[in-house]
Amino acid sequence: MSALGPWSRRVVGALAEVVLPVGDGVPPVATHAIVDFVADYVPHMPRLLALLFPVGLMMLELGAFFLAPSLVPFSAMSLARRRRYVDGWVHARWRLRRDLIKAVKGLCLLAYYSDARVGAKLGYTVESHVADVSAERLRRHAQHI
Repeated sequence: MSALGPWSRRVVGALAEVVLPVGDGVPPVATHAIVDFVADYVPHMPRLLALLFPVGLMMLELGAFFLAPSLVPFSAMSLARRRRYVDGWVHARWRLRRDLIKAVKGLCLLAYYSDARVGAKLGYTVESHVADVSAERLRRHAQHI
């Protein structure tokens, strides 16, 4: 069972479509993969954060009625309208809105950059990075072992 219900998953998917990189040569990652990653991540959050995460998504979704203003919720807006709405959250005067959007946006981008195809396109492989870091730590701290 997913940590996020269908309603929360829809909001995360709508946000992912706004914040993920697009353009020529940018590896696409399916929105459902981003949503699955975020849903799988939520149970690993501190308990209070995991409980409040769907509330924050609800603020993003229903805030569109008051903050956009819009006759439809965030997830039903056109992509261009969602981009403007999210930009309003990013630059909001109210810190809670800015922090919430940064957190959810960060999870979406973490999911994106965790995809193996994106890492390959960037020339980053986890295994070689871990080997390089391990070798460097051994070199630096060999006298303490």
